[in-house]
Amino acid sequence: MRAVFAVLAVLIIVAGATAGPAVERAQGDLRLRLAAAKASFTAGEPVEVRLAITNAASSPISITYYTGQQSDLLVRQRGALIWQWSHDKAFVQVVRESTMGPGERLFYSWMWDQRDLQGRQVEPGAYDISAVFMGAQRTGPRTVEVGPLQITIAR
Repeated sequence: MRAVFAVLAVLIIVAGATAGPAVERAQGDLRLRLAAAKASFTAGEPVEVRLAITNAASSPISITYYTGQQSDLLVRQRGALIWQWSHDKAFVQVVRESTMGPGERLFYSWMWDQRDLQGRQVEPGAYDISAVFMGAQRTGPRTVEVGPLQITIAR
């Protein structure tokens, strides 16, 4: 009986963690889903965002990465870039290939601290968040962007 309650508790926690806004996009055999933990955050509260990529095909697919970077997160306000996860990072320049089995998922997650590219706290308001997957199928584009997902930063 305890095991049943433990499973139910985990399911409730997982359901609550995915209760925020989400956007989806299909590109070839890939299904991308970008989700935030919630729609509104208080000023200074970390913004948790997660990207899930699923192989929707019934057979394995090959994914090519053209650098060591596999994903990125962009935050914009009124179209202007406010923050980008990869802004201060360097990536190895190497081409590599991996295989995703049918139904297999990749997950990427970020925590945005509500600071802009100069390290300043952003103002309250509406922000658009997009994610970029840097893996390419043989017949698809080199990158796939999903979003925007709108969140609000309250006072």
